[in-house]
Amino acid sequence: MLITASNLTLSFGAQTILDTISFSVRKNEKIGIIGRNGVGKTTLFSLISGQLLPTSGTLRLSSQIKIGLLSQMPLLNMEQNAYDNLLSVFQSLQDMELQLQNMQQKISASAHSETEDSPLLNNYARLAETYENQGGYSYHSRIRGMLSGFGFSQKDLDRPVHTFSAGQQNKIAFAKLLLEEPDLLLLDEPTNFFDIASMTWLENYLKNYIGTVLIISHDRYFLDNIVEKIFEIENHQLHIYHGDYTTYTKLKAQRQTLHQAQYQQQQKEIARQEEIIARFRRYNREKSIKQAESRQKALDKMQLLPKPNTSARHIHISFPAPSRSGKVVLEMMDLSKSFGSRSIIKHFFHTVYRGQKTGIFGANGIGKSTLLRIIGGIDHDFTGEIKHGYHVQSAFYEQAFSFQHETVLDEILFLENHAFTVDEARSYLAKFLFTADDIYKNISVLSGGEKSRLSLLKLLLQKANLLLLDEPTNHLDISSMNALEEALADYSGTVIMVSHDRYFLNNVCDSLLVFENGTLNAYDGNYAYYLQRKAEESLSTENNISFPAKKDKKTHVSQDTSLKKTRKELRSLEEEIHHLETTVQQLEEQMCQPDFYQSELHRQVLAEYTVTKEKLTQCENNWLMLAETIDSDS
Repeated sequence: MLITASNLTLSFGAQTILDTISFSVRKNEKIGIIGRNGVGKTTLFSLISGQLLPTSGTLRLSSQIKIGLLSQMPLLNMEQNAYDNLLSVFQSLQDMELQLQNMQQKISASAHSETEDSPLLNNYARLAETYENQGGYSYHSRIRGMLSGFGFSQKDLDRPVHTFSAGQQNKIAFAKLLLEEPDLLLLDEPTNFFDIASMTWLENYLKNYIGTVLIISHDRYFLDNIVEKIFEIENHQLHIYHGDYTTYTKLKAQRQTLHQAQYQQQQKEIARQEEIIARFRRYNREKSIKQAESRQKALDKMQLLPKPNTSARHIHISFPAPSRSGKVVLEMMDLSKSFGSRSIIKHFFHTVYRGQKTGIFGANGIGKSTLLRIIGGIDHDFTGEIKHGYHVQSAFYEQAFSFQHETVLDEILFLENHAFTVDEARSYLAKFLFTADDIYKNISVLSGGEKSRLSLLKLLLQKANLLLLDEPTNHLDISSMNALEEALADYSGTVIMVSHDRYFLNNVCDSLLVFENGTLNAYDGNYAYYLQRKAEESLSTENNISFPAKKDKKTHVSQDTSLKKTRKELRSLEEEIHHLETTVQQLEEQMCQPDFYQSELHRQVLAEYTVTKEKLTQCENNWLMLAETIDSDS
């Protein structure tokens, strides 16, 4: 075993963090470590790496094991470029190169005097073989491949490290750590600041890593793709599950159900035995008293099952039913956006319909948040048109938290356009895990997760029918992510969100906008379907699969003209639908008036309402047929 822990306990004064936990780790295992924020995951890494000593119990590691800890990444030379920083990992190979060059010069100088079995030639051959076996001919390409996988371009290799952002510097240090190839990698949230392309590359690297990897992560998709075992820390205990994250969720549910049943059965048996003991004692005879004492001894020796955990606090998210918007919620028409000479969106057309859940993803810094801010009416520096549909009310969740008041309670109590009582505000806050003195906390001292929960509560209370979310799962633990997923899946309004959480994109979204290959593309389906599409495209390219031959030019021109005509009809129908929806809304407002049916015009209004609704239904059906025609032709 690489690591063996037995009855390991760690306490700080009266506070117990880990209580008599036991586990073992074999060579080359890939293990995910999960649990709510603050339960002791990072503390466990500190114990394994020797930064902390246990209060009691034993922790044994294999002798001469080399540990790589992500939070203790190798120091970087800030003046050197990224490439040279990673090159320092291979100093021994560079020393060998110098030795080989010196030997080559000596061999060349004494070419006529050296024989095949001379010491110099033999030493050269042995050193050359060692150099090759240790990767001497591949380490330069490994450095370039590592930096490329972490999202650095060829130009970035020559940049001094101090010119990169803090997140990019962390990536360079992480790359250096991986190149050092420790026997045991301890990775604490390794995908922070990674885009999806870099995460995918890292997954493949770690899956094939020759060594043991322990990963603390909230990225469920990442865990699913790498780990073969899950350690969950809960209530100071460590529970072990064999399989990936998805398997863990099923096994945990089964374990909880079984434990609940066993506990209830034991409690029934205890109650039954106590009743029998009490009955024997009531008889007050020598024989019955002995029987009562005998049963009491057996009951005292019974190994009691712990009470199932019902005290764990979980966030409760439930978006209120939003008002109904028009069928077309948002239109992006010939949208373009540039930063100086760099164009990030070019002549983009797209329509978002009522009830859609659209995810936006792409590389870091590519323009995802910018697109969301354009949609939300915050960024006006673009060309083209953003058109919102009828009765659309949007709410924006930004990565950069924005609060208006000092305390948690005041932030909800004095929320704009609301008038909550203190009890109402406390009730809402409790559902988001702000209870007791938590509600009086100054917002400035809240953790990232707490600020995220408070922002989500504010979003929920706005009762919007279009939610614009910028990385909503950042700072949330897995339990809160699951709650948010379920709430958004049940939400009847429209959602457009930026996210790098592939598990979230897979479970919530039914359409995607993807920044890729210098352009913005729209896809129907979730993230899994997107991957399937890309795999099919790649397979078609690799196998040189030919597509149907192009039709003659006249036919093509004719079809193109027909398609333009159909699109024009579609736009005309969309305008008509918008007009009819507005009319229906106005008529419904009239019909809701208290004295409507006393009015002389009520029959005329009802007749107009019936006719307008029929026209609206017909227009929507015609629109659907035309949309399907365009999809089949394009």
